[in-house]
Amino acid sequence: MDKKKKKNNLILKILLVLFIIYFCLYLMNNLGYYNINSKNVVLTNEKIKEFEDDIKNGENIDIKNYINDNINYKNTYSNLGYNLSLGIDNIFNKGIKKVSKIFKKLFK
Repeated sequence: MDKKKKKNNLILKILLVLFIIYFCLYLMNNLGYYNINSKNVVLTNEKIKEFEDDIKNGENIDIKNYINDNINYKNTYSNLGYNLSLGIDNIFNKGIKKVSKIFKKLFK
C-alpha cells in the first residue's frame, strides 16, 4: 500500500513541475518576451538584406553600418550595481595587497 502512494506522489510532483514550466512559458509568450526577441531578429534580417544589396551594388562595406550598438542599458539599478562592484573590488584588492605585504615581511 505504501509503495502505491509513493508512486502516485512522485507522479503528482512530476506533473506539478511540468505544469509550472508550461505556465511560465505561457506567461512569457503573453507578456511579449518572444515578440521582443523576434523583433530583434527581424531587424537583423533587414540588416542582412541591406548588406547583401550593398555587395551586389559593389559599395564599400563596413561592419559598423550593419550593427546596431546604440542601445543604452544604463539605469539607476545598473549604475548602483556597477558602483557597488567597483567598491567591493577596491576593498578586496587593497586587502590582498596588504596581506601580501604582511606575508613578504613574515617570510623574508
